[in-house]
Amino acid sequence: MRKSVFRTLVMTGGLAASLAIGGHTSLAAGNDSLLNSNDGLLENVNILDSEDGLLNGLNIGGSDEESNTDANADADANVVNETVVDEENDSVTTKNGAEATSDVNAAVEGEDESTEVNADTDAATMNETVVEEDSATSKTEAGASQDVNAAVEGEDESAEVNADTDAAVMNETMVEEDSATSTTEAGASQDVNAAVEGEDESAEVNADTDAAVMNETMVEEDSATSTTEAGASQDVNAAVEGEDESAEVNADTDAGIMNETIYSEEDDSYATTTSGNLTSGLNASASDDDNEVMADAMTDSNVWVSAESNEEDDSSKASFGTESTNGLVLGTEDKEDGDSSKVEAMNDTSLMTTVENSDDYSKFETNAANNLLLGAMTNDEDNESAATLMNAVEAGLWAESMDSEEGEYTSAGLNAGTDTTLGFLSSDEEDESSLMSNLGVNADASYTQWENEDSSDSEFNLGLSTDLGLNTMLQSGDEGSNLGL
Repeated sequence: MRKSVFRTLVMTGGLAASLAIGGHTSLAAGNDSLLNSNDGLLENVNILDSEDGLLNGLNIGGSDEESNTDANADADANVVNETVVDEENDSVTTKNGAEATSDVNAAVEGEDESTEVNADTDAATMNETVVEEDSATSKTEAGASQDVNAAVEGEDESAEVNADTDAAVMNETMVEEDSATSTTEAGASQDVNAAVEGEDESAEVNADTDAAVMNETMVEEDSATSTTEAGASQDVNAAVEGEDESAEVNADTDAGIMNETIYSEEDDSYATTTSGNLTSGLNASASDDDNEVMADAMTDSNVWVSAESNEEDDSSKASFGTESTNGLVLGTEDKEDGDSSKVEAMNDTSLMTTVENSDDYSKFETNAANNLLLGAMTNDEDNESAATLMNAVEAGLWAESMDSEEGEYTSAGLNAGTDTTLGFLSSDEEDESSLMSNLGVNADASYTQWENEDSSDSEFNLGLSTDLGLNTMLQSGDEGSNLGL
């Protein structure tokens, strides 16, 4: 039994470690990757190759004139079970627990190179169940962790890989005569670090991943409540440095979501809320003796939804909203003569909708917004040029109605707007020219009415504005001209 447990843990831990390492180090793979088996640094340092690897001609736990090998493996497992029956209180209690640990260490030393692998695995599970005459409670906890470290050192090159993985799950369930409660939590984290160093070049990859989920559910005789939360984050960093060139990539990702649902049978009502969040960033750059290239990308998004309903007072409510921000920057530069170019794009988006309803009040509202920015620039030894485009759009609509026992009130509204700007610029050692144009349009409308048994009143507003402009400039030597409209 002890040997079979050890074999299972070693095989499972090795498979998980290989998946974790393979999943994250794949970012460094490519035609010029230092980890490429065809032309990378490790082309001739395959430690598992039976013909050319470090283990050629070696026996585990043995030695010869040029090399020696050492391997150690430890495994432990414990299982605990306890059951208590209380006839006087009419209850039963059961406790179960299990633990397992595994350590594997292997080392190989040759005349010109050496290899070392260390792997640690821990796992634990606990369950407690209590059953009484009219209630039951169950608790379960589980945790697992794994550390893998591998290092290879050769005459001219070295490689190192470190991987850490943690996972935990907790569940608690309570059932009574007319109610039930369940809580579940889960979390996972993983860190992977890989580094390769050669005589003329080096590579490094770092990846961090975190994830968490929590859910709580409560059910009573005439109501129910559910709450869910989730979060995730990931960071990836990769860098490659050679004798004449280098490259770097950074990626960040965050995600979160929250949901809450409430239902009540007593007043026949329900409420639900949903929220979301997403943030993503990517930075990449590469350079050699002659050129440098960079790229930046950014995304930010937020979504929220809310809905309520109550049959007792005949009311309802709905809300929807979203936000988005996107950005992209691309650039290149020639180190020898200083020539450079850059392209930039930014976008902002927003949307909101609100609906309310009741016997004495009604409301409708919506809104939209858009912001756009585009830009391009080039620069060389003799000339410089740039172009920009900015656009902003807004829209709105709202309506209200109120009775208040025939006191009555009515309102309506409408607004719209747009703003566009376009610009060009060009210059050299002698001449300079520019063009700038803008267009703006705004509109506004409103209507209000009051009415009761004795009197009535109404009001109406309307507005419109237009803005149009054009400006040009041309200058050559000591002479210049300017035109504006």
